[in-house]
Amino acid sequence: MSFVCLWNPAWQTDGDFPAEKSEQKSKIRPELAAVLLACAPHVAVGERGVLWVDARGFSAGEQLALAGTALVLLGNRGITGTRAALADTPIAAELAARTGHGNAEQEKEGAVAIVAPGTDRAFVALFPIDVLNPPQRLEPLLFSIGVATCGELAVLEHEAIEVRLGAEGVALWRLARADDRRSESLFPPAQRALPHASLDWVEYALKDPMRLLFVINSLIENVCSALIENGSGAREITIEFSLTDRTTHLQPLRSARPTANRSTWIRLARTALDKIALVAAVTGVGVRATRVTGQESKQGDLFDRGFVSAQATEDAVARLVEDQGDVVVVPENSAHPLLDVRTKWKNEDREWKTENRKPKTENQIPHLQLQLSPSPQLISVETAPRRDHFVPARYRDAGGWHEIVQAAGPDRVSGGQCDSIRTYAREYFRCVTNDGALVWLFRDAQEKTGGWYLHGWWD
Repeated sequence: MSFVCLWNPAWQTDGDFPAEKSEQKSKIRPELAAVLLACAPHVAVGERGVLWVDARGFSAGEQLALAGTALVLLGNRGITGTRAALADTPIAAELAARTGHGNAEQEKEGAVAIVAPGTDRAFVALFPIDVLNPPQRLEPLLFSIGVATCGELAVLEHEAIEVRLGAEGVALWRLARADDRRSESLFPPAQRALPHASLDWVEYALKDPMRLLFVINSLIENVCSALIENGSGAREITIEFSLTDRTTHLQPLRSARPTANRSTWIRLARTALDKIALVAAVTGVGVRATRVTGQESKQGDLFDRGFVSAQATEDAVARLVEDQGDVVVVPENSAHPLLDVRTKWKNEDREWKTENRKPKTENQIPHLQLQLSPSPQLISVETAPRRDHFVPARYRDAGGWHEIVQAAGPDRVSGGQCDSIRTYAREYFRCVTNDGALVWLFRDAQEKTGGWYLHGWWD
């Protein structure tokens, strides 16, 4: 049972209200609805002089107690004689509340009528068709085809109703079958709040980045704990700084993949805190997960080819970054046209690091970084024709199919004809997927089958 309907003989239907009382009617029921919010998450004012209480998510006993509490609250406001009913659908609950049917205890003061789960259609079928307030135009048509009860209307076929009675008849036919479309729109869908944590202070203001980082670390730990409990990971976490000039500064942190790893987010927060320049001192900090998805099982590329070492790898990388700094190796490039061939990585020289590191500048413009896969991943691709070539329309990897909304290319690279072993010919495409990811795909024109590969992504 999901719906509690409350009806009182003093609450007339909209059509029955005299014109001079319409203003009074519009004030009374919203005021009573506000009273009922003390016992229910959602309350709505109905179309025909009824009040609705959301009972979704409650057990059967809790639903009955909820309806009883609503009657008590109305009684405390001097509203007596109110009837309450419980049912799976709004139409069954409304009819049970108006007629007092549903169980033998309804005549008692404060009793609640209950329509047994799964019997809504049989319950509605017992009533005359007039209880559904059919449009006046349909009354002679219903009489002419011999329909006097909801059950007689419900057994007819949809096509016959649509041809004889039109759209209004179809709506009436659905109500007679207890197929009440208000079930989807009466109350908003329940939404889970995204993990968040905050801390405010008024006695002082902070500008020291290290003291701010201490607060942020604690808040990130709370958010990551909530993500782990939900079995999810965040692609983006936003830090909100409340400033002394009554403004706020939002600083988004983005991860290459969904994660709830505390060390990863703290490292990103530390990097962001080194770059931002706040215009005033801080009186409060909030951390909120703004993009949350399910955890992905990723391959641990550093240590093995299995699927169980992703978390251990992430922890190990975080420790390396803590010990060695934010750069562990540096690229050394040759003139080879293929990016994955011309770039070699070497251990970072501390002297080179000191001499060549670019000085930090304020308000640095963020930019995307190309992340290359250790080796191109073979993928399945569906293509679409475009003049003299084909572009990728969607691709499938270990995570399933990904729709491509935009593809730029091809960028053709070929060479090595003098060495048959190292001959290459590729067509590269920069693609944007429907979830906002920017990926780098290429087709190997050297292969007879023209295999497609995922070479990297930007984040």
